This record gives sequence, structure tokens and C-alpha cells, in this order.
Amino acid sequence: MNPFTGTSSRGGFAPRRGQGRGGRYPHFNKPREQQKPDLTKHPLGDLVETISASNLDVGANTTSHSTEISGCEYVASYNWTNDKNPTIIVPGKPPQWTPLAEPQRLKEDNGQYFRDLNAAKDSSYPIAPAVHAVFEQNYYYRTDDIDIFACGSTLGNLLRFARGIDKPFRFNLQVINHTVFLIRKENDPKQLIEGVRGYGHTFPEAYTTWNDPKNSISHQRIIRYKFGGLTHLLRFESDGYIPEPSPEETTPPPRSDSDSDNNDDSNNKNDDDNNNYEKDLILSFQDFIIPSRPSTPKLTIKTPQTTKPSSSSYSTTIPQTALFDLKTRSAKHGKKIDMTDIYPQLWLKRIPNFITAYHDGAGLFTDISVQNIESEVKAWATENDAGIKKFARLLRELVRIARENSPVGANTLLEVYCPGKERLEVRMQFGEGSEALPWYLRERWEDNWTNWGVSRADSPVNHGLGHGDDGGFGLSRRYNSYYGSEYDSGSEPDYTACSADDCGYCGKCSY
Repeated sequence: MNPFTGTSSRGGFAPRRGQGRGGRYPHFNKPREQQKPDLTKHPLGDLVETISASNLDVGANTTSHSTEISGCEYVASYNWTNDKNPTIIVPGKPPQWTPLAEPQRLKEDNGQYFRDLNAAKDSSYPIAPAVHAVFEQNYYYRTDDIDIFACGSTLGNLLRFARGIDKPFRFNLQVINHTVFLIRKENDPKQLIEGVRGYGHTFPEAYTTWNDPKNSISHQRIIRYKFGGLTHLLRFESDGYIPEPSPEETTPPPRSDSDSDNNDDSNNKNDDDNNNYEKDLILSFQDFIIPSRPSTPKLTIKTPQTTKPSSSSYSTTIPQTALFDLKTRSAKHGKKIDMTDIYPQLWLKRIPNFITAYHDGAGLFTDISVQNIESEVKAWATENDAGIKKFARLLRELVRIARENSPVGANTLLEVYCPGKERLEVRMQFGEGSEALPWYLRERWEDNWTNWGVSRADSPVNHGLGHGDDGGFGLSRRYNSYYGSEYDSGSEPDYTACSADDCGYCGKCSY
């Protein structure tokens, strides 16, 4: 059952040694200084069209399109790992909520955190890993009926603008096969969040567990739903999931203190387990190296072989109803967590559960609450109906402007810039600009249903999860055909004489 029948925007962790299960995103307890787009470092291009906030009122209340989010369904997921080179596991799995048996005092956060983990890992094409994940889990995924492909950050910024909240932002925009891609844009792909304090990192390290793979640092999920007369694919990060209780249990089994990452003995005790895990990883995963720009490290995609018992946990997708978002705060001054900007994020991401954790000011968490807050989010949506209607109109306007200014074959690169709550500007990207996807994924997205879905009859079906001759997902044969069988061994295929219809871009054709 989909939630909300009727988030937190966090920066990515820059991994360090000795982090146990790897890095997590921080949660902030104090308002932070607004980051404004750096127009000196990244100048604006020519103005295409301006959307005034006041104009969103016109027609917002007379639209025939539903402003309810409907038809929410899981599409794909992936986990970022702490490998030296950018690596994702497809499909991914969020960390499990595994509370400690007894509270213990945690160390304060002292790491470095990226504002945008996807951009930090893949600076040239931050949304490409999500597109890879979609095609990995469903090789024939139909792309011609997707209106918007976005992330929680870009949609969240647009929702704030529609609600009259003053927060400058910008993001890139490109139309590929009628889909409008919204690409988050920070001042620098590896921009760090400064002045991190609190326990938003050490708390989830202690109270959640990455079951498989254990070297994960972030779980990214892609869902699909309809809103405002448009079909959306939304990528967002999930803090974790709450396991369904077994008949004998009503709560997840707590971990003892010795299981905590903050216990030095546990790291030593698990050395053998880590070694065994690495061996299992080599045996149970296939690696795929995806081409990218020369200046960017190549993206590696690892896919668990579901035929192996050690990877059986991947055979079942974690339901959306089990996901949770998490916030920590000091209870020292009696202030509660402000839900003002949290409800809209949960509404966008369809996350039904929320965990609040209060500490004594020195890292001891004795007040932890796990709640299903669907009713509260529905109440927020009702109270903010006018802003949500403006949000729907704004999205339709952006789609219209993007498509009207992106003729077929023109490869138009646009961007959206919001200087404040009064207006939003659609502009051409300055200079050469940045494309949403590398050429091979762009062509795949453009032709997936008309060409790939028909001509690639030799590829396994069953929603992308069928087994090929290799005993796994059959991805080796698919990638050999698409990228060239020798690509992952370091050679560069030549696609000059290839075509999608004849060979599926094998990289070996000659004139």
C-alpha cells in the first residue's frame, strides 16, 4: 500500500577512516546561514522567460489538474559506497533502525559533509547514477511518459518559492525525450557544509545498521507519482527503514552496547567479519565501469547476484511505508524540532515515518520517538492548499517553457535562477553549459521504448530483474552489447559505425 493515500535536505558525508559503517548525513539543530548562488563563479546566461510569483495566482484555483499526489510507486534505488572511486550498488537498501538496548553517550560530529553527495561523487552528471539505477532494475523502463525527473532539493526549492518563502537557488534544466530534467546546482560540486555541530552523524551511526552492503554511506531512492497533471520521477535520500515486526516481536531487536560503532572493541571484534564480507563481495558482485568525461573518475556499478544466499536480502524491496526521516536536537533548552520545513519534504518524498531524538546537550539520547505522521502531513497539505496549487502551476509553466525552447535536436541547455521570492528566471546556461546525462544515457533515454525495448529481444525481461546466462541479473551481456565487451578492461570502443537498431552500439562495428 502506498503511503499518503488520500525530508530532510542533508549534505553528503566526506568519508574518513575509522567510521565503522561509513559516513552519514548531518542533521542540524540551529538555523544555518543561507547559501546564495555565486554569480561571479557561475555567471548567468541570457534570459529566456520570467515567472513572477504573483502570476502563479492566475488560474491556480481554476485548474482541472489534481493537486493530490497519486499513484506513488517504487522505481529503483542505489547505495553510494565509501570506495575510493565513485561506486554505487544497484539495487540499494536503506539502513535498518536498530536502537541500542541502553542509551550511551555519543561523541559529537566532527566530520566533513558535502552539500550534495551525488554531485561530489559524479560532478559532471549528478543525476546519471539515478538513471543508471532505473535501467538496471528495469531494462525496458518506459521513458516517453515521464514529464519531470528531479531530486528532493530541486522540487523542494520550487515548492518553497510557490509558498512565498524567500530562499535564493538555481538549478540546471534540460529536455531529453520530452522529459524535463532538473539538476541541482551548488556553487561547487564538492562544496562542504561549514560549522557542523551536534550529533546528527553519530546518532544514526549508533542507532541504524547497514546490513548489506556494509560499506554503504547513503541510500538513494527513485519513486514515481502523478501530481498537477504531470508524471514525476523523484530521487531522494532515505535515512533508513523500520523493519516490520515478526509475529513474536512488536519492536526491532535492540543492539547491545558492544554492537555500537562508538565502542572501540567492536571494531576489532568485527575485523574478521569485514574480511569475510570483502571476500563475499568479490564473489557476489559484478562490476561495471561506466564511461564519463576524462576529468571525472569513472562510475562503477555493482549489482548483487540474487541467486546467492548471501544476497537474498535484495530479493525484497523495502516498502515506502517502512521508510523514515530522522532529526536530532538538544533538549537542554526545551525547544522542540521545528517541523515547518520538514512536513513539505515528507509530503514530496512520500515518507510516512519520522524519528525525533533529543539529547541532554552532551550526547546522551534518552528521549527518542518513532511515529507515523501521515495524518500530520495530510493536515499540512490541507492548510497549504493554496501554495500547493501554485506549485502545480509553477511546474507546468517550467515544463512548457523548457519544451518550447528545446526544439528536437537542438540540445538546449537551460537553467532556473531564483534571486528571491518575487520572481523566478529561466535562462540559457552560460558558456558551454552542463548536460544532464552523458551521451550514451541520453540516447538510451531518448530511444529506450521505441528502439531498445523492441530491438534488444536478447536481453532478459521481468522488470529488469530476470536472470541472464551469467547467473546474476544478466547485466554482463547487456553492458557488453551496449558499451562494448572490452570496455571494462580498459580499452576504448569505437561507436562510429554502430547504430541502436543494428548492434545496440557494440563498439566493434567497422565500415
